[in-house]
Amino acid sequence: MKTVFKSMLCLMSAICLILAFASCGERKAEAGEAAPEVVIDLGESELYTQEERSDAVSAVRTKFATFAGCELHSVRYAGDDANSEENLRWLNSLVDDAEFTQVAEFLTDFHSPVEDGPYAWEQDTEYRDYQWWLARKKDGGWEVVSWGY
Repeated sequence: MKTVFKSMLCLMSAICLILAFASCGERKAEAGEAAPEVVIDLGESELYTQEERSDAVSAVRTKFATFAGCELHSVRYAGDDANSEENLRWLNSLVDDAEFTQVAEFLTDFHSPVEDGPYAWEQDTEYRDYQWWLARKKDGGWEVVSWGY
């Protein structure tokens, strides 16, 4: 009986999480309205392949999706200059036992929620060049380590 109850509880929790993530982040279109298009600019890089930059954008979008009520307009690669020793030391200092070997910066433009929320953004405001700092360990995937101005 306990096993069945635990299984049902896990299933219900998983469904709730899926529905919560599906309903937050990028604004959903109203009935008859086209969903807002997010412009992605992977830029040019001598350090990272297009696939690596695309993976980083996916990490940013996944984190952004947790910002309920925000509408994402664009994500763009900030350039290879962000992969500096100084930035690498900084991001490694933010995570206990981090061993990051690479860093990348992306910028987003988005609109903050119309109603007050849990974040420190101005209500109903367009934000430009909002920074996203990602890092990865050797042979690892991108991790969003810091964001904001």
